[in-house]
Amino acid sequence: MCHYQVYVLFVLLLAEISTKNLVTATEQNSNDIHLQAPHLSDRTESNRPPIKPSTNTPQKKIKQKVSNTKNKINPCKGTYVKTNGTTCGLKEIMIGRCYEYQFVKYPSATNQHNIKNCTALYETFESAVRYKSHCNMNMSTYKDYFDLALAGVHVINRAMFWSGTYAVTHAYSGSGLNYITLEDTLAAAMVNGLVWCGNENHTEGFDFNSCPNNCKDNRWADLAFWGLASKTFAQLAAGEIFVVLNGSQLHGRSAFRNNSYFSDFELPNFRRHGEYRVTKINALVLHSPDEKVMERCGEKSLRLLEDLITNNGFEYACKDDPEELILIMCGNQWEARECQIARRVLRQAWDTKLYGTSNSNQKSLS
Repeated sequence: MCHYQVYVLFVLLLAEISTKNLVTATEQNSNDIHLQAPHLSDRTESNRPPIKPSTNTPQKKIKQKVSNTKNKINPCKGTYVKTNGTTCGLKEIMIGRCYEYQFVKYPSATNQHNIKNCTALYETFESAVRYKSHCNMNMSTYKDYFDLALAGVHVINRAMFWSGTYAVTHAYSGSGLNYITLEDTLAAAMVNGLVWCGNENHTEGFDFNSCPNNCKDNRWADLAFWGLASKTFAQLAAGEIFVVLNGSQLHGRSAFRNNSYFSDFELPNFRRHGEYRVTKINALVLHSPDEKVMERCGEKSLRLLEDLITNNGFEYACKDDPEELILIMCGNQWEARECQIARRVLRQAWDTKLYGTSNSNQKSLS
């Protein structure tokens, strides 16, 4: 064997040793890292109030018990503490969110022709609720606010609705980058997660101590904002739309219900005619990891949903557990049985990508 061949073999041997050392070092470094299981959203539920079964009781103006609240101490005291009433700093938060929405989050969608005046938007909202009893609100209370905030908006082929799937739907929508949910619109983004209620006897016109959440004699008061928000968003949707439903509902709850925001406010208000009409409704039915499958496409309440949609002249399609959403569900439920199997397969594929072969000794990072 000539000196050149010996030299080449020596170089190749060194390269192999270096590669093995690099892989070993990578494994050792990886094994020292312990990560928390991923959680895609701190909020798993919307702050929309639940819809109660309707009654035939006519709406009547509620007589408020007059209390001496003018001298009652405002718990906010210029700070942003958590209270049982109106969110402290409501005005500043809403106006700040409005500017952030238009100039930070979605600057490409904002131009000189559709910029909203954030102060005017807040003042329109405030005039609807300030110094007014919460239990006297109705579905027309916030009409001017929504008309101003959503003027000229049309959501074409990207509107996504949800029922019982808040966290997964919003993770998938990407805050409006992939699809657009109600909460991704300016009108809803300004108030999402906030609490407010008027008080006719308070010097500031808001009750910062306590807000009612159950107006027994007027079910529309609790739905005044989010009911109208859902209705308005449905009227803005055009082309193909998507609704993400929960096929693993427990306690007798179905994937599609007659007392949900989708059934009461959204489905009846999709446009069937004109340029900005809805052409197709795509139902995406999710089944939570480690939960029983209660309904699939074409079964039980989903059959009823299909009939309602097609009878209204819309094209309908349904899909159980799209792959794109399975990955998101496993991101939120990392230790679920089905997800652990998927993780092992994914780990093997990634090891092949990293090292050219599946490394069965590679330990999990979690």
